[in-house]
Amino acid sequence: MAGDFIATLGQKILENEENLAYRIRDLYYEEYEKDARDLNENESQYNMVELLHRIGKTLLENNGQDTNSSIEEWGATFGKTAVQSGVAIDKAMLGLPFFRKVMEELIRSEFKKTDRPVEDYFQAVDYINPIVDRTIYAFSHAYVEYNEDTFKKAKEELTELSVPVVPLTKEVAILPIIGTIDTHRSKELLDKSLNRGRELELAYLIVDLSGVDIIDTAIAHNLFQLNDALRVIGVTAIFSGLRPELAQTIVNLGISFENMRVVSDLEQALTVTGLKIKENNPNLTI
Repeated sequence: MAGDFIATLGQKILENEENLAYRIRDLYYEEYEKDARDLNENESQYNMVELLHRIGKTLLENNGQDTNSSIEEWGATFGKTAVQSGVAIDKAMLGLPFFRKVMEELIRSEFKKTDRPVEDYFQAVDYINPIVDRTIYAFSHAYVEYNEDTFKKAKEELTELSVPVVPLTKEVAILPIIGTIDTHRSKELLDKSLNRGRELELAYLIVDLSGVDIIDTAIAHNLFQLNDALRVIGVTAIFSGLRPELAQTIVNLGISFENMRVVSDLEQALTVTGLKIKENNPNLTI
């Protein structure tokens, strides 16, 4: 029966896992010499030996059954490592087809040593190929998932930096807004401003718009929401630096500035709060 042949293959993999890993590496280097320079050889070798060990052990003990959990665990670890190392997914996966080739070489080599029926050979191949397929899937799935998590965290950190509520005095802070305000950032502006307003017990929050490139109906509506929300918690919002062309755009959209404190520049905004800048002295004073 093919079951004991599969177990024999598992034993051979365990006995020769390092040599098999070197064989896979050599095939990879022959085909993709330039791409190989971007990989950590020791780390790649360790990962391949670990994969071979898991597969060999599974074949030996389970005759090719229930490999999913072991392979998925390897894929999660290797995928995470590849992302952390900055290796692109296409380059990281280049070696896996050679893994399949080496497994097929092993099956042929061991089969030739026996007088088994040819059906055992094909059954062994049918066991190994799905394992290789699951290996590729487990790695690529883990890579994409961890890469998305990393991107999400980086985006959250960037968003945090893009809503810098900077205290000027005990009761006055400034929120400089630079660039484009999309729906996600608008929500962050509202949430962070309210939280910081409560935390700092502000009386005034100057929202400086001099670095904003575009304002449309949705953005204007979000600014009005911010103004109303701050007023509810006792903070007066002062909007400064709105360029004339953007102000005209808002007016053309039929949006009113009623109930909003809007001034032309930061100096005027500071004056509203009771602060002023001494001439020839950058320090603020009341």
